[in-house]
Amino acid sequence: MFSVVIPLYNKSHVILRTLASVVTQTFTDFEVIIVNDGSTDNSLELIRPFTSDPRIRIIEQENQGVSAARNKGVSLARFDYIAFLDADDEWLPGYLQKMQEAISLFPDAGMYGCPSWHRNILNGESGDASLDRYRNKIQVIEYFENPHTMPHTSAMIVSRQLFLQIDDGNGFPAGMKCCEDWSCFNRMAFLAPFVYVGYTLGIKNNGVFGQITGTNTEERFKLLCFVVDFYNLTHDFSQKYSHKAELFGIFFRYDLRNRVLCSLREKDYQTIDYLFAGLDQECLNELSGFEKWIYTSEKMNFIAKLYVYGTKLMWRTHGFPVLGKAN
Repeated sequence: MFSVVIPLYNKSHVILRTLASVVTQTFTDFEVIIVNDGSTDNSLELIRPFTSDPRIRIIEQENQGVSAARNKGVSLARFDYIAFLDADDEWLPGYLQKMQEAISLFPDAGMYGCPSWHRNILNGESGDASLDRYRNKIQVIEYFENPHTMPHTSAMIVSRQLFLQIDDGNGFPAGMKCCEDWSCFNRMAFLAPFVYVGYTLGIKNNGVFGQITGTNTEERFKLLCFVVDFYNLTHDFSQKYSHKAELFGIFFRYDLRNRVLCSLREKDYQTIDYLFAGLDQECLNELSGFEKWIYTSEKMNFIAKLYVYGTKLMWRTHGFPVLGKAN
């Protein structure tokens, strides 16, 4: 039924919890493909005992990055559905069971995802990233209706057949160190329906050593080239699918403006200039000339922030669901 793909790189401090959350699933028709992406710690030593379970196998490769590791896992999968799980995340015991139920209800969909508990392992804080409108429901929804609220990689299951349609099975762009997940799932969302499984069954662990989210400001700036690639790649792909053009345009502008807003708050014009210099003209055309001007003018910082807040209010008039809101 499920091929669970786990990319592994130097996660000896968390991988045992991740694997334990898989082998304790109430639904047991699965295989696990662990792609060791050139780990230099003792991760391999820790996980080898798990291979006594015939469902679990380890694939080794030289370090090529998380995208290559996931793509490799999918290429070796024996089952029709791919369950992605990062080596620092976990599932609650009923995750695969509920996903199997969703597939039975909507076999023609291509993507299935559920909300997760977002847990900070440093301070123990956690939050439920659910859309209350869909809580305790399993239904097809529009993937692009709300940026940043769709399931993350470790709470997403996709049709292997659908995945193989994206760049000949290289759905996660090789070499991307961030945004590779959204680059994959956003493109898949044009090709097949998305099913939201409104049960919080994933655990997204934050604050884990080695995560990109834990890098400093200087290191994050170095990742901006991948953010630019993500925008250009997704927007270019969207041009082939006019039936979702309007909704995707709303999604795209909201996401880009929100990223700009974060930089405006910190008066980080280096990031804004980098983004605008790297984006394809078709991407830039999503924004008006006026707003591009005020975003890049330090004198217009206050006006620029007000403008973005105004667009957020307009976005709310569409009635899209918001995290924690039973609207």
